[in-house]
Amino acid sequence: MGMRVCMLTTSFPRCPGDFAGVFVYNLARTLSERGVGVEVVVPHDDHLPRRETWGRVRVHRFVYGWPPRRQRLAYGDGIPNNLRRRPWTALQIPAFLAMFLRAARTACSDCDLVHVHWAPLAWLGLALRRRYGVPVVLSVHGTDVRSLPPFLIRPALARVDAVVASTLETEALLRQLGITEYHAIPLPIDEAAFQPGMEAGLVAEELGLRPGDDVVTFVGRLNEFKDPLTLVRAVPLVLAERPQARFVIVGDGPLAGELRTAVRQQGIERAVHLVGARGDVGRFLALSRLFVALSPVENAWSMTIVEAMHMRVPCIITRAGQTEQLFTHREDAYLIPPGDKTALAAAILRLLSHKEERDRLARGAQTLLQRHGRENERIAQRTLSLYRTVLDRRGTHVR
Repeated sequence: MGMRVCMLTTSFPRCPGDFAGVFVYNLARTLSERGVGVEVVVPHDDHLPRRETWGRVRVHRFVYGWPPRRQRLAYGDGIPNNLRRRPWTALQIPAFLAMFLRAARTACSDCDLVHVHWAPLAWLGLALRRRYGVPVVLSVHGTDVRSLPPFLIRPALARVDAVVASTLETEALLRQLGITEYHAIPLPIDEAAFQPGMEAGLVAEELGLRPGDDVVTFVGRLNEFKDPLTLVRAVPLVLAERPQARFVIVGDGPLAGELRTAVRQQGIERAVHLVGARGDVGRFLALSRLFVALSPVENAWSMTIVEAMHMRVPCIITRAGQTEQLFTHREDAYLIPPGDKTALAAAILRLLSHKEERDRLARGAQTLLQRHGRENERIAQRTLSLYRTVLDRRGTHVR
């Protein structure tokens, strides 16, 4: 029998096209396709089934509130933001942790290794290690080590068997916490859903696009961290010089209403398509001349940027966080200041007018992805190698 891994996470897709925790699913799916048995334990949300299978990945969703529609701690804009916006959700934390541990004990009772996502959950992983003697691998993802108090997470980081950082930002944050031993392993994407040259005719027809339209695409959570509003504010500046430009915004989130209002107030409804969360993002990228990533906080490695680059779509990216340590201006991406609608409009106009520069950026991006080992096979092998190392170190063997 192959290796069995139990993943603990506070976020996991609830339906096709859901951005919530999609990177956890991508990793679980990539490993399961290579013979690893993967069980995922994740919070329940409203009407979802408590047990389901995604491909070869078994998903266990635990209920922590009654009625289930009152569960408000997880999902939405993430637990830290949910607590800030609705302080009363803190009352759900005790039941959340108790039911999480109960579900994890059931799902992980015969696993070989526990892989925890998000630093606070490391404490649950350590409780499982104490009970079952299985090693614990912890992946940190940015928000957990960026916004939570060090006294809560530093002891857990020091106690787990291995820490994984998937981005330059999380590596830097770990070093600030005094954690110098970690494994830099990127997260996979769904390569089958992001194939260059894939058919996108139905999407073009849905949006009413014409062959000569210049499509600029944004993909991500509609929140302050991703800053889609700067794109909407730049649209009139672009249309003044390039009326055939069209803008597609894929995703959902707390800024969705504000975006719709801004589009209406600026009278740009004909040029801006707010399509919501979608499961066919690759088809929208296949239509695109350009992709924009506008976070004022961090872009390296945003999964949406990796997907766009994999699709050979040239990227305009804000100079935020560790971005400039990874991307090189006019070599593999076009870099602009964050929150600057004028600079964004100028970059869009320049690149739409210069195909040779777009092609150069697309080629440079392919080189960048290869140099950093962004192929799923390499990511899977590095992850499995880490699993075997921690199993050997604890003298544990695959059951």
